[in-house]
Amino acid sequence: MLIHSSPQRPIRKRPRPQRSRPTSSSPALICATCGRRIAPRRSCRSTPRTWRGPVTSLGDITRFIPQNVGSAGGIQDLAKGGGADSRDTRSANLRGLGAGATLVLLNGRRVVPADGFVNLNSLTPEIAIDRVETVLDGASSTYGADAVAGVFNVITNTRFNGLKVSAQYTHIDDSPAATVQAMWGIGSGRFHTVTSAAYRYQAGLQNSQREVTNFFNPSSGAGANPGAFTLYSRPQTASGGDVVLNGNNYSTLYDRFKSSAGTLTVVDPNCGSAASQSRYVPAANSPGFGFGLGSCQFSFQAQNPIRPEAKSYLVHNDTSFEIAPGQTLFAEIGIYHQDSNRRSVPSYAQNRVGARPPIVPASNPYNPFGVDVAFIGRAIGSQGFPGYPYRLIQDKVDQGQFVVGARGNISGNWKYTANATYSRADISSTDRDTDMNLFQAALNGYGGPNCNIRYSGPGAGAQPGVGNCLYFSPFTADVSKMDPSLIYNLQSNVTTLSKIEYMIGEAVVNGSLAQINGHSLDVAVGAQYRKEKQSNTYSDLLLSGFGGFLGPNRNTAFSREVKSVFAEANYEVVTGLNVNAAARYEDYGNFSTTAPKIAVNWRILPQLSLRGSASKAFQAPSIANSAAVLISTNVANIIDPRDGTTTFRSVQQYGNPGLRPQKADVFNVGATLLPIQNLSLSVDYWHYKYKNQIQLQNGQAVINAAPNGPNVIRDASGVAQSVIVSSYNAPSGTGTSGIDVAANYRFEVGAAHVTLRDNLSYLATYDVDTGTIVYDGVGHRNNYQTSPLTSAAAPRWRNLASIDVSLGDHFLSGTWRYVSSVIDDYQQVVGAPTVARVGAWSVFDVQYGLQFGADKQYELTLGMINALDTAPAKALYTGYLSTLGDPYGRQAYVRVSAKF
Repeated sequence: MLIHSSPQRPIRKRPRPQRSRPTSSSPALICATCGRRIAPRRSCRSTPRTWRGPVTSLGDITRFIPQNVGSAGGIQDLAKGGGADSRDTRSANLRGLGAGATLVLLNGRRVVPADGFVNLNSLTPEIAIDRVETVLDGASSTYGADAVAGVFNVITNTRFNGLKVSAQYTHIDDSPAATVQAMWGIGSGRFHTVTSAAYRYQAGLQNSQREVTNFFNPSSGAGANPGAFTLYSRPQTASGGDVVLNGNNYSTLYDRFKSSAGTLTVVDPNCGSAASQSRYVPAANSPGFGFGLGSCQFSFQAQNPIRPEAKSYLVHNDTSFEIAPGQTLFAEIGIYHQDSNRRSVPSYAQNRVGARPPIVPASNPYNPFGVDVAFIGRAIGSQGFPGYPYRLIQDKVDQGQFVVGARGNISGNWKYTANATYSRADISSTDRDTDMNLFQAALNGYGGPNCNIRYSGPGAGAQPGVGNCLYFSPFTADVSKMDPSLIYNLQSNVTTLSKIEYMIGEAVVNGSLAQINGHSLDVAVGAQYRKEKQSNTYSDLLLSGFGGFLGPNRNTAFSREVKSVFAEANYEVVTGLNVNAAARYEDYGNFSTTAPKIAVNWRILPQLSLRGSASKAFQAPSIANSAAVLISTNVANIIDPRDGTTTFRSVQQYGNPGLRPQKADVFNVGATLLPIQNLSLSVDYWHYKYKNQIQLQNGQAVINAAPNGPNVIRDASGVAQSVIVSSYNAPSGTGTSGIDVAANYRFEVGAAHVTLRDNLSYLATYDVDTGTIVYDGVGHRNNYQTSPLTSAAAPRWRNLASIDVSLGDHFLSGTWRYVSSVIDDYQQVVGAPTVARVGAWSVFDVQYGLQFGADKQYELTLGMINALDTAPAKALYTGYLSTLGDPYGRQAYVRVSAKF
């Protein structure tokens, strides 16, 4: 399997890009059998021995592309909250322009973006991949929207004959993984079919299981447990005396510090105990813990996951049948299913508490204050609840890709390809949240699943704390006394069902239009129709807004049609000088756009070629983002500028019908040099500049700009409950440029074949538009308070160097991966002095392989990823920065395969 990366691409012969003439304009290849970049004129299959390197899934290949800046999903983007971290997902993110700016194709055809991006692990079994072609500049002129940063095109092996099986076990401390794959191909002549299947399993990994993520990350206020209690009147005992708890007189405290409204908020009397795993922080004007003023901090960090437990099944089939000479029918089927479990902190925080938070009445026998008090905190703390140590999030993903088509000769040298694609993903997510109505019922003594309580009040025979009706205590000291059945009132299932569908019809004809000065003018023209549908359905608690943390949400259903026509021409002006021009027009109904591109390749000498390209790329707003409705509700840490408090608050995103497509001017210049035999050098300068970039408002930026504005929803007490955000077209947008350098040298030492490779990516500029200012983000984490969510960490250097040695049936390789350090600007104000830095990431991978058997049909591979067990550099809040490194540590693997 090859990965082929280049700033340019050859003429589009048919929707499925082909291996073209060996010119520098061809997409560069990265070998997914060995996981390394190879020169356009070479295939890794021509080396003395090929091995599948440390690649267990397609998503792993992104490690070997220096131009890929991290990935969304899983551990890859925790710092920005991007991706489905409850599932096993990986995305391509070329140039750090966002996963949505890289178009991912399977055999040249679009795949439904089930997670807001295409999950690379869902495309096809790794055993079936022939090569991966990546285009590293704007490719909208040929591929359409979403190809701003480039294209990641996965090509499967459609001509395989026989049976091949493989199994791999990967040891990661506390989180092993295993993959089993098979591929079967039969046919010859007119009929051929190849079927592949894979089963993949990964164990979950928690923050507590890695030193870099197992630290005290304090949460307080509405996010704490032990929580806080608001007194609305003077505490008193049953006899009318002062309330003294743990030697602290809360009645005197109330008399001294109550507000003008007659309220006082105190921390849980058990704050700071070892059982509660909490820490008391006294208020500035408090004499100390004895008076209970301040905040109670506990850390959810250890209980959150690094990656979920997941198992997936993937089946893929390619079939072709020649119905007549030069006329072939083909079909492709892909089926993917994933089940995942994410174990997390037992309870979400209270995100919306209203003017009066949940009330613990004086009649609650666990209430030590003797008067009604309000509870502000999590229903369950880090110590868990009897029989409920963590919260479980369960996801199920079902994805399918179905293609039928025909290709063949028209007349002369003219050919055609026509196909229809149906791609669909159904995602069912089950989470847990606190139903605030049920929570209040339990505080009132009507808790438990068998208490006759309704939303309108208690039913016949229901009495507080009697029979099947139970009291719940939110005081930490009482957790062990609670009936386990009270979990019914603390955690309710909430579900989300998302469906995404693509229906695509496409046709292309290509051939030689004319002979001019002895050279052929080759052209390709085509048209595409695409219908997109997307819907989200939520359970009642998410719709009602009665959940303590999640919601409110709204059921949505969207659809749109996209029509496009495109053309491409290729002409060799003189021998060695090739000009390629392309353009694509797309109509979305309420807007349309045109993307042109021109590329020139000039082989001046057999040892030297120059290239250059200029294009305009574009990306349309998402189907949901173009609607004037509530499209999602998320939660973020928000600093309220009115009082400086930091707490979780809901961020409600509304669509913006006024959004226009984001566009980018892209150009590239480069050269390839072959100074001596078996040595190739290449260098490319690339540049992207967005116009009207679509960016999502940062909730913190919204509340900073107008703390009392219409987009900040506050309760009657003035506490911020929600922040409303929407996407907008930035006046400037991201601008980025850099230099890619690649070198490859092959030589022999006795009977051994040795190959040295190096791929270097240097980031020269990364200008980030916050909506109000543009700042230089090179060498930064780019997670300022006002950084757009589309920005990424931008290390100056990324490098991949390797050495391969092949001797007879033996193969040995070593790889060095390096990413330079960045300034850690997490939640800082742009321009503030540097307070921390995320260090560089430098790791070594090694692998040994052996072929044996009568026909060398067996392979044994042993290897280690991060052989020196290097830990990632520390980063604020998340512990590590996922786009630079990972916290897995050493990964040792063994793989066996056989071909019959």
